[in-house]
Amino acid sequence: MGEGAGGRGGALSKPHFRCKVLKPPRYFVAPHERTPTHPPIDVVAGVIRREGRFLITQRMPDDTLGGYWEFPGGKVEPGEELRSALRRELAEELGIDTEIGARIHEFVHAYPDRDVRLYFYDARILSGQFPEADLPLLNQLRGR
Repeated sequence: MGEGAGGRGGALSKPHFRCKVLKPPRYFVAPHERTPTHPPIDVVAGVIRREGRFLITQRMPDDTLGGYWEFPGGKVEPGEELRSALRRELAEELGIDTEIGARIHEFVHAYPDRDVRLYFYDARILSGQFPEADLPLLNQLRGR
């Protein structure tokens, strides 16, 4: 051996690439490393499928976990039934009327400051409208 990196003789050559060490997201705390202090917050999410694709939404940049992608939904109000909460959230967030089907998944996720109990339901869009400002682009995309 005795040669430097890249087999060029005694001197080390500069690398031809850069690498970056990725750190876990700042909010990650392993569930076993924290003690729950409050009951979990109930959150519902709709799994809307069409032709092998899923509808997901991106959180607003200034929101908690801003910029992350997620299945659409939201918090359940006190005393609210889960399916009703999801139907309400989808109407508020996306302006769509939906039929909520079977619960397909449920789990509790621990964040540093709270626990969230997530309920995922199959959902089907019955009707909905785009804002008028989106219509020119929507029509252009349909023409492609």
